[in-house]
Amino acid sequence: MQVVGKSKAHIVLDSCFHESGIYFADHEKLIMCNPYCSNVKYLKDLDIFQWIFQVADPRSNPIIAVFFVRQHEENFLLDDSYGKAFAEARVKNRAPYNGKGKRIRWEAVHDHPEFEKTSPNTFLGKASSEICLLHQHDDKTSVYFDTDICLDFEISFPLSLMPEGILKFMSETIMSQIMQQATESMLCKVQSDICCTVPEFAVEGGGRK
Repeated sequence: MQVVGKSKAHIVLDSCFHESGIYFADHEKLIMCNPYCSNVKYLKDLDIFQWIFQVADPRSNPIIAVFFVRQHEENFLLDDSYGKAFAEARVKNRAPYNGKGKRIRWEAVHDHPEFEKTSPNTFLGKASSEICLLHQHDDKTSVYFDTDICLDFEISFPLSLMPEGILKFMSETIMSQIMQQATESMLCKVQSDICCTVPEFAVEGGGRK
């Protein structure tokens, strides 16, 4: 059964656009801010990253999720084709921005190396993220962080007796809540590292508004 979780976040950083871009491009440093990430390593020969996440289920049995992702970076302008589409979807007010942006993408890798399953509760997941940094006129940096995660669980007894639709809904709700908590914790770590302005911090997802 495939379970999908989504998370969206927006923060405004006191650091300048250039410094913020360097911070968010540091893949290993950034992903290790996630409290559920137990290990991340760069596979240089393949130019991909491997994440290992670990979450305790309600019975305190650790669920281990393994992800393989590739990072891409590109600059954009709010007036180009991508920038216009992004602004229409995510930006409510363009006034604070001078038009310069940086896009960092993490895409799921389908052709990945074999990995050792350390327990029966180890699952391969797919993760994709888009981090967009916008340069503000006051030399602060606005960061939009969107993440999707998909895990393919094997349903065991007695959960297999439940209607799949209900089980999927419950699982995705729990997964979104976990992702939201991780996003909040992750961005709090970013705040402490590069002085995020707390009043302009907002997280969306997991059913909260």
